[in-house]
Amino acid sequence: MLAIVSGIFLAFPFRPEIPLISTVGIEGVVPFGDFMRSFHFYTGQLAFLTLVVHIVESLLSASYEKKTWLSWTLLVASFPVTVFALFSGYVIRGDEIGASAGHIAESLVLEIPFFGSVLNHIILAVTEEGIHRTYMAHICFSFLLLIALMAWHFRLTRLKLEDLAFWAVIAMLPTMFYPPILRPVNPDLSVLGPWFFVGIQELLRHFPPFYAGIIFPAIPILALVFFKKFPRACAMVLIAWHSLYLILSVIGFSR
Repeated sequence: MLAIVSGIFLAFPFRPEIPLISTVGIEGVVPFGDFMRSFHFYTGQLAFLTLVVHIVESLLSASYEKKTWLSWTLLVASFPVTVFALFSGYVIRGDEIGASAGHIAESLVLEIPFFGSVLNHIILAVTEEGIHRTYMAHICFSFLLLIALMAWHFRLTRLKLEDLAFWAVIAMLPTMFYPPILRPVNPDLSVLGPWFFVGIQELLRHFPPFYAGIIFPAIPILALVFFKKFPRACAMVLIAWHSLYLILSVIGFSR
């Protein structure tokens, strides 16, 4: 909710045809624009990280046993949607990291058999149309998450304002002291993408795009889906996958 509200504030002055200039303008001209952009950045990061913690908590408490296959699969689907919402946020700001990540993601999506080109046309198409499609997908996916998760959680419990205030304060701390840095676009193949994408970038150095960028990221999603049926085997797969991804990320950051 905090990420959505701050995103609405940023959406009015943002112009997708000049993303980097527009983002710099928001920081330098719009009142409290630099604070709001940083706040949006960190609330998005926190949404992703707390979702990861929530998934681990759900697996450890075996709450998946109480859910139907449909509800469990829909809940698992919220994870890749959140990842895309976070990833697309980097792409649409149009700086060095975003531009590099966008072109890599487009090339990976096009590797998907049969419907890769259609999917790319819907959510990316950065080569043909810049960040326009990604910007619209970022907004649509974010609101889809908000509506779906609020509908699910508000029927179980009411939102406590003190919880919302707590996470707002947590997000404000890095916002005030460590604002996200924009880097001018520089065509350098060694540029790193978002921190959660570095492991994929490193794997792309050693394996074909289809296996490194499509098959490998799909493994933990499938393991989560089938956790309800094969909990022990899927737990081993998830532990092994994340251990390997951590090693790949460390190697990628050390280059």
